[in-house]
Amino acid sequence: MSIFGRKTSGVFVPSEKGGYREATDVPDNASLNELMWHFGYDTSQIEIIFTTDRKSTVSNIAMEVFTRNIVFMLTDKKATFISERDVKKVMGDFSVTKHYESMKIKDVLEAGIEAESMSVEFLSKVLNMSNLSRNGMFYSSKIKTYLYFTNGLLTNFQYDDGFSHWAKHLQKVNKTVYDRISKGAYKYRAGNDFQLQKEVNMQCEAWGAIPAAFGNEFIPLHTYENGLVNLHMIRVTHYGYPITMKSFQELNFGRYQVISGDGTGDVVLRLNRFDYRFSKDGQLIDFQLVNYR
Repeated sequence: MSIFGRKTSGVFVPSEKGGYREATDVPDNASLNELMWHFGYDTSQIEIIFTTDRKSTVSNIAMEVFTRNIVFMLTDKKATFISERDVKKVMGDFSVTKHYESMKIKDVLEAGIEAESMSVEFLSKVLNMSNLSRNGMFYSSKIKTYLYFTNGLLTNFQYDDGFSHWAKHLQKVNKTVYDRISKGAYKYRAGNDFQLQKEVNMQCEAWGAIPAAFGNEFIPLHTYENGLVNLHMIRVTHYGYPITMKSFQELNFGRYQVISGDGTGDVVLRLNRFDYRFSKDGQLIDFQLVNYR
């Protein structure tokens, strides 16, 4: 870093000749968001790396998501030269693979879908993909995810192993709970990998949605068979999450009893300590606690 008397814009960008140069055409005192827009990016397309070192010449580095491609840097306004060493001090041991774990991938892609910023062209670039078309499903080996495009924009995505971001996250942060959920699903889904994954995903999503997760106050009401817990039914029963009779039967396969109903009227299904009453068209009408011990 070289320091001279004059002040700079405080924004540096990669130079076509290598290294970094001052960006002289940026708005004065622009925010990070304003700088992203200035350089032609949506905020969902950029990842910001910060430093807490007040002595650092570089304070923020903006990169294209899923890459180490620097778009711009915020610097000390007295700095007229930025070295690779200055950049490395901020980047540290930043790893694309480690940074973009399943929950982060989910957040980035969902933000891009909402902003309609994840175009075929942009994702082709940052994910090193080729021969993409404007419509269809394509696989990214970089983030191990299937990407679905409609009219050139990302509209949906799915992890390649069939497990959701919540399932991956729970397995990472609390393997004990994840293993208990998997054990419950496997007991009734052995030999049916698709339904097993579907149940694990639903239970893990419920874990992330209900208050206090596995410490929820209603856990005792939905515990069965040696400590197994139906978290999704806690979400349904106590937090108003919608469910149809078909979904109920699929999720709780092998675990419920038909109490009444012959298909011509309401149907009552018992699951552990609760009876759930569905209309003949499969809509949940009400439920009641019938067996608490």
